[in-house]
Amino acid sequence: MNDLDTITLLNRLIVTSRNGESALRAAASEAHHAELKQSLQEYSLFFAEAVREMQDTVHKLGGHPKGLGTFDNTLHRTFMHLRALVEGRDEGAILDSVESDEREADICFDDAVNHWDTSPEVHAMLERQRDGARQRHQAIRAMRGRLDTLH
Repeated sequence: MNDLDTITLLNRLIVTSRNGESALRAAASEAHHAELKQSLQEYSLFFAEAVREMQDTVHKLGGHPKGLGTFDNTLHRTFMHLRALVEGRDEGAILDSVESDEREADICFDDAVNHWDTSPEVHAMLERQRDGARQRHQAIRAMRGRLDTLH
């Protein structure tokens, strides 16, 4: 894969990760269980660090990294806030929203790791980020189960 293709791939993942970061931060602001709030905040920080690392790599490759997420994600976060205002802080609904975003991130990182021929350094970075996202996603799913037993 040439550098231009790698830059294009990384910029798509930057946007996906930025969307994940902002959605998780918004979900954390709506959650009321301290453990869930903290986990969502930590997960958003993971994506923020992934974005910084990918942006640095794009710079090293001579490209211009994306900085923002998508407008659709802004609408999604706004809808989440409005839904929380109307329905109360239904953490199940918050987690449903997070899960849909995380499925998208999982698909994008899996595709990047499994179907793109990147340099060994970029491949290792993407594998680490994919695995870190999966671990956090599984932790959120497990927390959902614990929260369901509390209600």
